[in-house]
Amino acid sequence: MKKLDFSDVLIEPGISLKPLTRGMVNITPNDYVPIIIANMVTTGTFDAAEIASKRKFITFLSKEYSIEEYVFNLIGIDKEYVGVTTGVRKKDVNKTLEILQTYPDMGYVNIDIANVGANIDGMINAISNIRKKYKGKIVAGNVATVKMAEILESAGADIIKIGIGSGAACLTRTEVGVGVPQLSAIMDIRAAVKIPIISDGGCVTAGDVCKAIAAGANYVMLGGMFASCKEFSEDGDYVDFFGLGSEKMYNNYVPTDKEYRPVEGRTLKVPVKNTMDSVMNQLEGALRSVCTYVGVDNINDLHDKATFIEVNHQVNRSLEQYE
Repeated sequence: MKKLDFSDVLIEPGISLKPLTRGMVNITPNDYVPIIIANMVTTGTFDAAEIASKRKFITFLSKEYSIEEYVFNLIGIDKEYVGVTTGVRKKDVNKTLEILQTYPDMGYVNIDIANVGANIDGMINAISNIRKKYKGKIVAGNVATVKMAEILESAGADIIKIGIGSGAACLTRTEVGVGVPQLSAIMDIRAAVKIPIISDGGCVTAGDVCKAIAAGANYVMLGGMFASCKEFSEDGDYVDFFGLGSEKMYNNYVPTDKEYRPVEGRTLKVPVKNTMDSVMNQLEGALRSVCTYVGVDNINDLHDKATFIEVNHQVNRSLEQYE
């Protein structure tokens, strides 16, 4: 069966049963904007969490922070819009449990490994051990197939994160040849599990975010779309943006001589051209607008009413040279 990505489809316009404007659309029915700033070293920062939480956007913090950094920097941030990120190793889980002792009101614990299928027992054990001490939402991922999603659901995850090789800074698809087109991965898994899902990676534009939610994602995680924001720049001109499988990540955070690991992530210098507020404004506007085009006044209804049409050409690029 052919699998589809965001660039392969458009959302078909629908008809509303009543007049609709963007101002009438509720995009926070669950008291949060369904956008998560990714737990990459560049974007999953305390500064990002402080800015985003004020607008009910969610941030998953980088797992490279120390316990002391978590404890100090989380003071004053509204915790329900923040997730602590962990791996599945014993030391990672113990570190997370220690953070949760200080901040039991964290909104999410994000158990994040690149290849769940290679360490499913580790993932299941991490979910179990964190659940014993934590009552909030446990996120588990990343996966891209129904079988793996069902395993995580059965293991007790509250939310599943979907996306293999789809991120802007990821090279897994070219260097390893592995992945599933993101739109189909969302749709297949949404139809198979009962718990919420996060679409992680693959979004280039705000329209892709709309497509992800229309396809069935309950949240959309974004890294690359925030990579040009000045809040992540050290010099004010460029942002150092690198994937979790990049050479920079390996050298700076997980150096080892035990094995050769292929570089599966990009290391980029992205020119600063946005602020977090400008990106969040565009995303909020797009989510409201797509609901009016489909004919719903609540974003929770978008998936049920949206219809996709497969296309060969979706954008008129004739004047892009003048931008």
